[in-house]
Amino acid sequence: MKWTVLLLFCVTAVVLGAGCTSPGAKETVPLYSLDDTGALSIVGITSVYEESPSEISPKNGSVVLSRLIFSDNYGNVHAILAAPAHPVAAVVMVPGAGVAATAHQERAVTYAERGIAMVVLDLRGNGGETTGHTDGLSGDLRRFTSGTTPQWYLTIGDIMAARMMLTERFGVPVYIIGSSNGGMTGAVAASIDSGDSGYFGVSTSGISAGDDASQDVLSFVRSVDPGAYVAGISPDPVWLFHSPSDSVIPYQKGLSLFNAAEDPKNFESFNGTHGITPEVDTMITGAILTF
Repeated sequence: MKWTVLLLFCVTAVVLGAGCTSPGAKETVPLYSLDDTGALSIVGITSVYEESPSEISPKNGSVVLSRLIFSDNYGNVHAILAAPAHPVAAVVMVPGAGVAATAHQERAVTYAERGIAMVVLDLRGNGGETTGHTDGLSGDLRRFTSGTTPQWYLTIGDIMAARMMLTERFGVPVYIIGSSNGGMTGAVAASIDSGDSGYFGVSTSGISAGDDASQDVLSFVRSVDPGAYVAGISPDPVWLFHSPSDSVIPYQKGLSLFNAAEDPKNFESFNGTHGITPEVDTMITGAILTF
């Protein structure tokens, strides 16, 4: 079964003046905590967003490109949406470290041409339009130990908000695709969000705390480690892709994450080095259209 979100405290609703998909929509403050197993729990996620005027893709007149800005009390998150008139499925694309959403715009159009709407998140502090810190997990550990919400938690919530928007807007199955670091946050989101339909992880792995880690480090790593969550994605499918030539995240670490997952699951090797490729895109879109 999927992880259920445990309500550890009362949720206070706050009405903000952000744009939204329908008149009168209210924004709830998302709250992040750990449950009694040390797993991340999130309550109050909403899909409040503004959409800029759309444009027709120059590659294909049937695909519409839009710029989105999701908003909550932690700030604004930019995104790109590519959608056909009547999608049969949708995906949230979570880029790797240092990769802005615009780098995946052509990929989003390609998916939409095959009937799959795609939202690409411009992650917090990832070098694109969305602001945020750039000091990675070490910086988030400092925030964790000081009682401040880690940015990785916020990113996981952003993935859930984007998934919710796609579900509400199109009414089709929504899958999470994550590349590299994006595969790590994507796996956690796919596990704790009961509304998604499956997870595709590319060039990704679990996270290790090390043998001599302090209790703070162990607690924080447990809260964000994909290896601790990936089994909870079942009964939805898990597909992992890894290149044997990957010099950033070793192939064996990708296999270890796959071994931690429950059925239904699939592991595919691909040509190249690190990160999502057109070969992987073909396998992902083929799987989604088969589902």
